[in-house]
Amino acid sequence: MTRSPRLIHLSHEHASALKLALAVRALTPDDPSALPAVAKRIRDTFERELMAHFDEEERHVLPRLETIGRADLAERTRKDHDRLRELAAALETPSVDGVRAFAAALSAHVAFEENIVWEVLEPGAGMSFDPDAI
Repeated sequence: MTRSPRLIHLSHEHASALKLALAVRALTPDDPSALPAVAKRIRDTFERELMAHFDEEERHVLPRLETIGRADLAERTRKDHDRLRELAAALETPSVDGVRAFAAALSAHVAFEENIVWEVLEPGAGMSFDPDAI
């Protein structure tokens, strides 16, 4: 489905997040000495890019979901965001399991938003919603 102009930039950010998740999976080191650098890259990218993305969704997208009667999707999104914040913070003490958990949670979250949330918000998805109001 073609994305509305107001959701396109968020979808582009999702593509970047998926690239990060794939890169993290590829970087998960067998050598524990590389682990701090991998964890730092995740934390830096999270703070530089994903925090602003989450904030924008929480300010604009989630209230819209609630307005159209999809508080369930808004709540799931908030829980995902909170979990990703926790996982990123936990990487202050790097672990292979923590890196893998972050990558898996990020991938699952992006798929949820792209395949479920955005479909609800798009025109023609059966909802009377103006995505330009985001």
